[in-house]
Amino acid sequence: MGMRMQDMLEFISLGFRSDRFKTLMSSLGIIIGVLAIVVMLSVGEGLYSGVSSQFSSLDLDVIHVIPGSARFGGPGGDPGSRNAAEPAKFSDKDTKVLENVVGVKNVAPRTASGVVISFRNTNTSGSLTGVDPDKEPDLKDKVASGRWLTGSDYRSIVIGNGISQKMFRMKVTPGNKIRLYHKDRPMDFTVVGVLEEEEDTGFGGGMGGGADNAMYITHKAMKDLLAEENYYYDTFQVTVYHPDQVDSIIDRIMNDLRRYHKDEAYDATTARDMLSTLMSTLSMIKYALAGIGAISLLVGGIGIANVMMLTVKERIREIGTLLALGATVEDIRRQYLLEAGVLGVVSSLIGITLGVGASFLIGSLAGLPSSVTPESIILGILFGVLTTTIAGFYPANKAAKLDPIEALRAE
Repeated sequence: MGMRMQDMLEFISLGFRSDRFKTLMSSLGIIIGVLAIVVMLSVGEGLYSGVSSQFSSLDLDVIHVIPGSARFGGPGGDPGSRNAAEPAKFSDKDTKVLENVVGVKNVAPRTASGVVISFRNTNTSGSLTGVDPDKEPDLKDKVASGRWLTGSDYRSIVIGNGISQKMFRMKVTPGNKIRLYHKDRPMDFTVVGVLEEEEDTGFGGGMGGGADNAMYITHKAMKDLLAEENYYYDTFQVTVYHPDQVDSIIDRIMNDLRRYHKDEAYDATTARDMLSTLMSTLSMIKYALAGIGAISLLVGGIGIANVMMLTVKERIREIGTLLALGATVEDIRRQYLLEAGVLGVVSSLIGITLGVGASFLIGSLAGLPSSVTPESIILGILFGVLTTTIAGFYPANKAAKLDPIEALRAE
């Protein structure tokens, strides 16, 4: 006569209660492993979604022309290409070259640098960009208060909404004076405009990045602040008339710039290209992080196998009694596999609960985006239960093969 399921569950429950410490220790590895999988996948998915959200707001009719390469690949390519050794140095002559490319509507040269911002005895860091005011119609349209820069402005600055509203104890408004430091070189500016608030994607929070923390001055002022012998542009934002012609215009840009940058590296790319590269990279990172959690689960599984082997030795007389009372070999095997499965389910549920909480805590404390998805929860449970079941398979077989007479004689 075989054992009923209810009898098996009662036997398992009795075993768990009789040695709570051993049960806790055997489940701890699975809890930590599942927690790690959920956290790693959630942070990875958050980064993935955050980058995707930010790039989706970029215009598809804009080509970014930069020194060096926006793609993966080492040096050693053809000169005047993406892989030449020395990054290109862009100047006004390149602006004219780009403006003459067929299909180009507007060329906006930019130069960016990190600076220290000082306002009413409080200092913080930020990103400053030198622009040609007449070539930035999109930024002009985003001014919420005050005005946009003009070509004749020198010590005037337009700031993002985050700097205006959140960065200092007091709000920074048009008419206020702020001081910028670059390599300890100070320069005073008057705030003439504040940009509208950008939608918060949760990406880059707490790191001083994002459009809300941007600042803009004219190239003339940027050149004096940097105080460098030669002033070059970091990037060109090239707007085209027809987005469906972007690929052919990129080819023209690459060819036309070769005239001045034969032995230098430069690249032309779109938000779509950058997004594709970043997404594939972040996808690999996400699953690599999950792999770290899976290793934790593997260690937990080995721990469970060891604990269950000890359990078989400790319960050897109980197993003999069950066999003598009519339990079949299959019943004993099923009982120990069921015990491992129950331990896996309970441990996985605890791990998922802790993992969800930890994901949101990490997101809020570290300023990192996190996104708990059904995928991470399902994978956590699946890996947890599979690991414990596989770990319990050998001890279950060992218990099932015991000779009932020898088992009853065991001390």
